[in-house]
Amino acid sequence: MKRYYCVLLALSVLLFSCKKHDKETPITKYVDPFIGTAGHGHVFPGATVPFGGIQLSPDNPRSDWDWCSGYHYSDSIISSFSHTHLSGTGIGDLQDIRFLPTLTRPQDQTPAQYIQSSYAQFSHANEKAEPGYYRVKLDNGIVTELSATTRCGIHYYQYPEHAVNGLIIDLTTARNWDRTTESSIKKVNNRTLSGYRKSRGWANDQRVYFVVEFSQDVEVFAGKNQFSPLANGQKVKADSCYAWVDFGNKTNKILAKVSISSANVEGAEANLQKELPHWSFDKVKRDAKLAWRKELSKTKAESDNEEDLKVFYTALYHAYIAPNTFSDVLGNFKGPDREIHSVGNKNIQYTVFSFWDTYRAAHPLFTITQKNRVNDMIHSMLKHYDAYGVLPVWELVGNETNCMVGNHSIPVIAEAYLKGIGNFDAEKAYEAIKKTAMNDRAGMKELREYGYIPYEKEPESVSKTLEYAYDDWCVAQMAKALNKEDDYLYFLKQSQNYMHLFDKQTGFMRGKSSAGKWKVPFSPIHSEHRVDEYTEGNAWQYSWFVPHDIEGLMTLHGGKEKFLCKLDSLFTISSKMEGKDISPDISGMIGQYAQGNEPSHHVVYLYNYVGQPHKTQFYIDQIRKELYMTTPDGLCGNEDCGQMSAWYVFSAMGFYPVNPVDLKYQLGTPLFKKLTLKVGPEKRFVIKANKANDNYIYVQKVLLNDQELNRTYITHEEIMQGGELEFVLTDKSNLTYE
Repeated sequence: MKRYYCVLLALSVLLFSCKKHDKETPITKYVDPFIGTAGHGHVFPGATVPFGGIQLSPDNPRSDWDWCSGYHYSDSIISSFSHTHLSGTGIGDLQDIRFLPTLTRPQDQTPAQYIQSSYAQFSHANEKAEPGYYRVKLDNGIVTELSATTRCGIHYYQYPEHAVNGLIIDLTTARNWDRTTESSIKKVNNRTLSGYRKSRGWANDQRVYFVVEFSQDVEVFAGKNQFSPLANGQKVKADSCYAWVDFGNKTNKILAKVSISSANVEGAEANLQKELPHWSFDKVKRDAKLAWRKELSKTKAESDNEEDLKVFYTALYHAYIAPNTFSDVLGNFKGPDREIHSVGNKNIQYTVFSFWDTYRAAHPLFTITQKNRVNDMIHSMLKHYDAYGVLPVWELVGNETNCMVGNHSIPVIAEAYLKGIGNFDAEKAYEAIKKTAMNDRAGMKELREYGYIPYEKEPESVSKTLEYAYDDWCVAQMAKALNKEDDYLYFLKQSQNYMHLFDKQTGFMRGKSSAGKWKVPFSPIHSEHRVDEYTEGNAWQYSWFVPHDIEGLMTLHGGKEKFLCKLDSLFTISSKMEGKDISPDISGMIGQYAQGNEPSHHVVYLYNYVGQPHKTQFYIDQIRKELYMTTPDGLCGNEDCGQMSAWYVFSAMGFYPVNPVDLKYQLGTPLFKKLTLKVGPEKRFVIKANKANDNYIYVQKVLLNDQELNRTYITHEEIMQGGELEFVLTDKSNLTYE
């Protein structure tokens, strides 16, 4: 009897704990992949895992700017479900190995005509997306469900009863983003296809090898200009290939497993054998959700406001999509030298490095929550250096696009090394950094000759001069850490080159000729995309970009008071812009401050440096409330591979890396009553605030481990040691603290 009561008690405790657990909302429930799919967010809603190499998502048939990810919420047609997508970029590419289930057989049409006639209407009411999973019921009655592992995708199709059960595989041009240069489809056996697609677009030499396995025997018809039957072992090869797969009528429920590799078909086959040897769609979906839960749970926010939690965790989700896994399970990948390279089976090669965007906040976030991945990311940059001779600028699937300005792989490497994330060869990394900084690309030769880049010799001359100055400061810091005194002094001097472009009469950074003359006429609100002196911005937005020497920038302005007056004006003047071709990236405007684009992201925190942090707190609150929302158009600008969201993640936590390489985070105002960061196996950094209501945004004082913090920043070391940061807030705005 005693044993009976003990068992009963144990069962009661178990049932109670289960009920309690059931009431807790799973963290993935706060993620909405549709946020950012409208407006200019440029994100995709489909299935992927954290930093995964597969992004299995629907595509619309349009290719305008707002369709860079392949999908836009305003559309109502699905033209394919493809396996690679970019998250929030301002240029389109990828959308490779496109599938589309169909209900008709090809007749006399060409494959291209048949595919276009098979595009399907859909309604958002019949669409669902969550981390690692996507589902849609098309208007024609076909239900499609998608999920993914790191390197494999799985499709589930349910066709209407008594219908033709078919599938298009399209290896042709991804509309106008790129064009296929060579493709092939082979029927390996009754259930397996393999092949490749090679293309040229933003990525000049992209290669995608694939293997497809179906859950039943199929007939395959393939070709370029017509569909012809393929026997086992037979293949077709052309600049553009299509296939139509006939599933017959034995069942209307079909599964397809797909894997890709940039190296070869053997790599794709190995991916399937290792990551997806089974046929359980539910297991893939469940494992994908668990992978997301593991990563998102490293940051635990507590709030009664579910809208805030949804924006926050969706931002964290977007921050962890890129960079993407690029090496297959054999360790192989295609390099920028067009050769196949290997990282072995212990490391991961990553791709999609949008450094101009992500060095600002996304990579600093990784140094807190993704330390192990940071090492592999830096190894990936060094592999690029081995093959290409310099570090990547904007690397895309084994290609250097040379997109945007600066050499911002430099601060990413320097930051990691100075933060103690050093599982890489520091001397080799410094060699790569120095060689990259001394390159002659994009105005750097002129920069060394004149001390600035003359506007008549290089477009975007002001932006490039300022960005290179910051990169050179970062080189100097790593040189100092490695006891390279001569290099330290040289690059520190180079980091002051920004001063040559400051016009004291106007108070702006301006274009200057090789003869030392200011460019005229001049208007600080003028912007011509890719033509004038500023990258996706104007003088109002770019004149603040000296994150490594803000004291020096204040001196150029004539001191703190004049600097403050100018900073106030940035947020209060008209948002009007001038120019014939103004970049649509300049968005999310508050005065001339543009939250929708990266050059402005650090500027709101500059009030900390002039003794008026309450203004930083005010504008952070305004930006969070007005420019980040839970709707499909809830991002005010391009997501840019995680940067737009990383800004929000940091600014919701209560601090931000104005200069990632100085190892400090400027304090703002926290969004949540409590947030816990997992900073080590047994270490937690807890951020607390007395958020009595939404108006409690102003900081009276800050306590670090119960000691008052009489400064406006905390250090990376203080965070990683664990402990507690407490904000004492009020709704009163007339506060200053030094």
